[in-house]
Formats: sequence, C-alpha cells, structure tokens
Amino acid sequence: MKFVGVTACITGIAHTYMAQAALEQAAKKLGHEITVETQGSAGINPMKQELIDAADGVIFAVDLSVKGRERFAGKPYIELGVSKVIGGDKGVNVMTEFIAAIAAGTAAKVEGNKPEPQAPAAPKAEKPEGDKKKGFFGGLFG
Repeated sequence: MKFVGVTACITGIAHTYMAQAALEQAAKKLGHEITVETQGSAGINPMKQELIDAADGVIFAVDLSVKGRERFAGKPYIELGVSKVIGGDKGVNVMTEFIAAIAAGTAAKVEGNKPEPQAPAAPKAEKPEGDKKKGFFGGLFG
C-alpha cells in the first residue's frame, strides 16, 4: 500500500522529524511506501498532489492543525499525536491498525473538497512605449 503523512509538533523541530523517521521505518518494516511532509519551524515543503492522489491512506502525526488539510479530502486517515508513533514499534502498531481499518472500510475520511488546480497566470501585458508615466519620477519608474 501507499501512504502519505504529515508530521508536526508544537515547536516544529525534533519530534516532527522523529515522527517522520518512525513512520518511514514502520512502512519499510511492513513492506509499504510512505511519503511524509513535515510542517514546522523550518517551514513546509508540500508534497505533490499526485502523491496524495495515489495514496491509499493518510497518517497525520501532529500536535497542531495540519496546514493544507483540504489537499487530502476524501482519503482514509488516522490522526494522532507525534508521541503515539515515536519509540519502539509504536509506528508499526499504528500503521497495522490503520491498514486493518482501511481494509474493513471503517477508517474515517478527510472531510472537505480538494482545491481546484490553479490555471497558470496570464503573462503581464507590457506597456507600450507611449504610455510612460509622466511627472517628476516618470522617467525613473516607467
């Protein structure tokens, strides 16, 4: 199975990345794939929508609200604090239970609607030479 995840702790430093590593190790141990997005003090590097669309489920290991949650709309998910996946086989246990819930059809689904893809912005029209600004600064900021 393919999964995506988001990890975020209050300070967005250590536990965010520890939870990411725990989920990645759990997926590898169980023979599944996971891509994890970290949200924290270093910012967010959002995963591509194609990865989310191809995922069988989403794991939110977070201590605060997920930014851009609407990207995951309609996907089965589980949400828990970062400490619930860090240490020992916690990540494996969470993932095993989640897989069982997906298979049974009892996993909750992320509510909302996915945002519509943005159309590329139209190129800016250049000003014709005759439309230069007039006045004191006109020649400087044309």
